[in-house]
Amino acid sequence: MKRKIILISLCLFIFKVNSNAGNQLKSKDLIVSFSDQGVITSVRLFNGKVVKPVSISTTLQGCRTKGLVRTSKKADGSIEFEKTIVNDSLNVSCIITEHYIPTPHSIRCELTIKGKGRPWGTRIDTKMNYPESADETKIWTTWGAPQFDSLKVQQSLKHVLTKIGPPAFDRAHYWVDPLIPVPFKNATYFYGAPYFQYDDMAVGFIPAQENLICIPLISVFEENKDAGLTLALSPKDNIIDLTLKTTADGTITFSRLHNRISAQNTLKFSFDLIAHQSDWRCSLAWMKNTYPEFFIPKNPLANQMGGTAAYSSYSMESMNFDVEKMKRMAFTVNWQASFDFPYMGMYLPPVQRNEKWKRFGGDLITIAGMDDFAKKYREKGFYVLNYFNVTEFGAKVIYPPTSAMINKPDDGLLWKDCNDILYSKFEKGILPMPEKSIKDPKFKDAKVPVPYYTWENGIAMDCGDSTYSGFLLGQARRHVQEIPNSFGICIDRFDWFRMFNERGDDGISWFEGKPVRSLVSSWKKLSPKLSSIMHGANKVIFANNHYKRIDLLSDVDGLFDEFTYCGNALNLTAFMCIDKTALGWTDNAETVRKEGGDSFFQKYLYMGVFPMCPFPNNDHSITQAPDVDKLYLDYGPLMKLMRGREWVLNTHVVNAKDQMARVNIFKIKGGYSIPVVYARKDSIEVYLTDLTELKDQLSCQAWHPGSENPVDVKYKTDGKTITLTVPVKRGCAMVYLGNRNK
Repeated sequence: MKRKIILISLCLFIFKVNSNAGNQLKSKDLIVSFSDQGVITSVRLFNGKVVKPVSISTTLQGCRTKGLVRTSKKADGSIEFEKTIVNDSLNVSCIITEHYIPTPHSIRCELTIKGKGRPWGTRIDTKMNYPESADETKIWTTWGAPQFDSLKVQQSLKHVLTKIGPPAFDRAHYWVDPLIPVPFKNATYFYGAPYFQYDDMAVGFIPAQENLICIPLISVFEENKDAGLTLALSPKDNIIDLTLKTTADGTITFSRLHNRISAQNTLKFSFDLIAHQSDWRCSLAWMKNTYPEFFIPKNPLANQMGGTAAYSSYSMESMNFDVEKMKRMAFTVNWQASFDFPYMGMYLPPVQRNEKWKRFGGDLITIAGMDDFAKKYREKGFYVLNYFNVTEFGAKVIYPPTSAMINKPDDGLLWKDCNDILYSKFEKGILPMPEKSIKDPKFKDAKVPVPYYTWENGIAMDCGDSTYSGFLLGQARRHVQEIPNSFGICIDRFDWFRMFNERGDDGISWFEGKPVRSLVSSWKKLSPKLSSIMHGANKVIFANNHYKRIDLLSDVDGLFDEFTYCGNALNLTAFMCIDKTALGWTDNAETVRKEGGDSFFQKYLYMGVFPMCPFPNNDHSITQAPDVDKLYLDYGPLMKLMRGREWVLNTHVVNAKDQMARVNIFKIKGGYSIPVVYARKDSIEVYLTDLTELKDQLSCQAWHPGSENPVDVKYKTDGKTITLTVPVKRGCAMVYLGNRNK
């Protein structure tokens, strides 16, 4: 009898194994198994090198599965699971379909959610439980800085995770190396910025926080086995808000917030599981290759603009301006801060080319004068970007409006008073303050919405309003026609995109129990239209994107980030610009002095970002000072070796012996540039692999800060690995490596 029970049990076990074996999918380097409920139950990496009982599933907060899960195996080898989900407290339901598809390099899940009955919303979680191995398993994502438990970090990592910056780490000026995987930790990261809440609106958001991510992916590494697994969400999805949570015991959760579930609109999301080696470059490379439109500039002209930059009203008319000095500092581009507009939003008034108006800066200007400003820079070999903003309007805006301001007829002069044109033409474009946030009872039911006030008493706008977006596109067309010597625009203040317009409806957003329009949706609707105008005229679009999200950048060619003097913002900007020009902000000369010039510049070299340089009339940013000017001159030749750079994302492509320096590698015209920074010895061995286009006869030189000429670097190669013996000075060298005679 006992043998019979054992035999029956064994048969049931074999049946169960065979049943589950039928619910498997394979990519080149990954095998995943599913339960009958559509939950991933295990992964096998790299042909059996690592097998993990990993659990992955998507759930809706406050909901349960009702009835059976329907499984359908498709002719193309994919598997589809369909389930009914109910929320008992709201008395609503929906149908979730999870379609798992093998691709050459991943297993992809295409997720759809179709509501029944009235619209509703809840948090949509994709969760992965990854049983960690002590001292082996580490995680990495595109963070402002890694969050880690110092007690779990190995001694060898403590040096590279040390905060670098001024002694007091004032104003978040410190920097932490973001390329270091760390052990699992209880942590919450926000996609771009913390999501908007009534009781914590955070208007005027500055991305100085460590707990931000800019690309929706996370990688888990088994370093001792050189294996990794990445969970990556698609930047093409209609993500309104997103958080990433990790726990010390190995749980990872991506939570999508503020999406609307309805019968009228099917939600569509996707994510991929990618197996690879234990290197963060693998996941970035996969994301770039899969979604190139978010990483590669639409106008390659932007790559020529790599260099130190300015935000200045300086018109190049002074005879004392030293062009050659600025070129030695690697200066290339000025985001024009002359405030030529009469008020925010009216960047080119409807006037004739030589007709004067009073600009916000106080004196008179013409369109011809604006073009002449840009021409002077162009003639000296520099670029000018004009100011643009899609979320702010006016100056000294009056609220509530007088009756005379509303529906005032346009006699051709309506533009001269921002209040007149605002309330007569763009009232529906005003971003309304939420009803719950209005304190004054007399404004609770106001016909004209209560605005958010911003710089110089302008107000925030929603570029999703058709009338206002049409006005902005008209401004862009005039820019192309009237200022041919400008190379394009730089768009300010993406932080307003965090907000919701309670008077609007984008068809997909749901906030605080009601339909709204997310300004993320507004921008994604406007962005391709703006791109058509600017890129169609061979102009570039840069952005000052306080809101650090890669999905907002498909039509943006480069970044001019106002906050890279904060190390966390520097890291986020660098990750979003692995193939784009990244220009960073230097708030003042004292920041450079406090950190020490060498430390200040070396993190920029390492991350491939250009710091703003001392320049005449720089607005709320660094101006000229002899001691700091010299530092920029010392590092100018090194920064020039980053112009047009692209991050090299080959696996294990570069490392320094015994972690005695931090190294990165970029592809540039004619070869590679390799920053060797924060070195702890006078000579560093650097190992390079997988650079197949390099031949045996190499040209290899190192540029040092403060040295006029490069020095030759000794190297040896065994056909697979190139070993460089790099001399460093002041802890730094910028190595150029290419084929000889090229």
